[in-house]
Amino acid sequence: MLCTLVTNVSAQVSELEKHPQKDTARVRLLNQLSRSFFPKDAAKTAQYASEALKLSDSLRFKAGTMWAIRNLALAENIKGNLEKQTDLTINALKLADEINDAYAQGVLNTDMGNILVEQNQPRQALRYQKKALRIKQSLGQPAEIARTLNSIGSSYIRLNKLDSALHFLLESERIKLSLNDHPGLAVTYENIGLVYAEKRQYGMALPYFEISEQYYQETDNLNGLVKAHLNIGFAKTMLHRYDEAEQHLTEAARLNSNIRNMKNTLVYHKNMATLDSARGDYAGALTNYKEFSRLNEELFSVEKTKFIANTKEKYESEKKQHENKLLRKEQQLHLATIKQQRIFVIFCTMLLLGLFVITAVLYLMYRRQQELYSQLTHRNLQVQQQNEIIMEQNAALENGSQIKDKIFSVISHDLRSPLAILEGLLFLLRDNKMSEEQFRLFSHELWRDMKNTAYMMDNLLQWASSQMKGIHVTPDDFDISAVLKSEFELLQSLARQKEITLTHELQRPIMVFADPDMIRLVLRNLISNAIKFTPANGSVNINYLLLPDRIELIVQDNGLGIAAADQVKVFSNIYYSTSGTRNEKGCGLGLPLSKDFVERNNGSIWFHSASGKGTSFHFTLPLSAEEENSNRGYTIIVKDNHERVLND
Repeated sequence: MLCTLVTNVSAQVSELEKHPQKDTARVRLLNQLSRSFFPKDAAKTAQYASEALKLSDSLRFKAGTMWAIRNLALAENIKGNLEKQTDLTINALKLADEINDAYAQGVLNTDMGNILVEQNQPRQALRYQKKALRIKQSLGQPAEIARTLNSIGSSYIRLNKLDSALHFLLESERIKLSLNDHPGLAVTYENIGLVYAEKRQYGMALPYFEISEQYYQETDNLNGLVKAHLNIGFAKTMLHRYDEAEQHLTEAARLNSNIRNMKNTLVYHKNMATLDSARGDYAGALTNYKEFSRLNEELFSVEKTKFIANTKEKYESEKKQHENKLLRKEQQLHLATIKQQRIFVIFCTMLLLGLFVITAVLYLMYRRQQELYSQLTHRNLQVQQQNEIIMEQNAALENGSQIKDKIFSVISHDLRSPLAILEGLLFLLRDNKMSEEQFRLFSHELWRDMKNTAYMMDNLLQWASSQMKGIHVTPDDFDISAVLKSEFELLQSLARQKEITLTHELQRPIMVFADPDMIRLVLRNLISNAIKFTPANGSVNINYLLLPDRIELIVQDNGLGIAAADQVKVFSNIYYSTSGTRNEKGCGLGLPLSKDFVERNNGSIWFHSASGKGTSFHFTLPLSAEEENSNRGYTIIVKDNHERVLND
């Protein structure tokens, strides 16, 4: 198989040398040759794709441009630059849609699905993959159908829907066997093995890993070969064949030293830690696990650096394109001015024919000069406006950078810590380093930390969407008491954890007009905040004041209260945060986000607090039209779980 591939590449190089003409046929040869070097040689893949792109642009050959951009995206995939690969693939897909090339649409939708799987976004990947499958089935392309079925299987593995994954992978295997497609079968068998490994059926997984290793060897796919040895080593560890497992893991490390793939190195140390732990070599297991953790942090930093570099590169590229447009407009203005000056000289020569003609032409020239001056003034204003737009875009980019830094800061410090603690506890529990009784001692505190982390993640995602102007209010009539009760049970569990009494007075339906998802988050933030800053044996109560056209909801606690000096920070963009009575963490986004959501729904929010005496948060929402009509002319207050009606 390897000899066949080398022969094909040599034949393509020879055919390209025999065709020096700068035409579309040469573009196709360059793109074919670029694709032949994937995935073995990123430099060659990019070299021939770049030449094809340059020639296609000069010929205005959109199909050639599209395939050249796709091959450049594949070169970035070899180098691990998923952000650049994503941008290039999207550009190629736009060209495919523009020229209505169904075959290319199928291929590029599959590529996008694979990128999203590697970025651990399987749900988004499935949209592209299933669209690609429909296109390829309509075109009757067995090889491409099998490739897409395999990609769909990979997405379902990431979603832990193993039976669905196995269904698509076995269908892919059936087609590839009929085509005798060994390179494709290598990937499919690797994925089938992963399904059985996830099911802990290691005896079933091992034969698939071994045949995938054989096919990767046939096609000289070095990265695939490394992954195959890692998978075989893990399966044999689980089957207690420790010496054989160590041989495969050692071979994986040796082969990976040639390609230096960080993710493979990460998996190697994780699998070695599992092997050492299974053999009772706890010192070795700890060493490998520490190296795994260090590399995991390093990989996170590398991905973050790549993201920032790609964002900066996009900005610089867009800035240069804008500057080029301004230069072209300025050149056109200069050319127009030169042309007008030549016309002026011709008219001056003609003026010598007579005083009458001179007088008439001078008058016309005067008018013409006034028009030119007006045009130049107008164009100068346009340039100034464009400069102002550029400055606004720079400010927007800087704001986006600050949002990104805040997200990375929260992920790095506040969200990763509870997950790292959980991972460490589970590692000790799995390897019998900690009894189940000991684990239960930590489980309540760990459960509370994980719920706080989940709330922080909700706030972070909603805040980021709000800051990037990607969130929209969808108001509707809904029962505010039902929304409160749906959140109350989980919040009650958090309160019981801290021995806090949590009660509410909303015992009857009250219809309001607002976005229910936004108000759900506001209630959750205010109540969980009250629990967070209330010590043991304290109380948190939710009551309300029903006005003719709105409802005022009150979340009151007898906790720590807010110091007078800190009260101005609560709703500000400083993202003020302190630890709770049991060291509960926060990211400082909950209250500013709650204020934003309440005001987006035509309400207002405020609070009263005294240090050491507790805090009460108040916010209002408009009533639904039906509720407003039924309550018109009355004010209802709640005391001791009973409503009292006052004339308005």
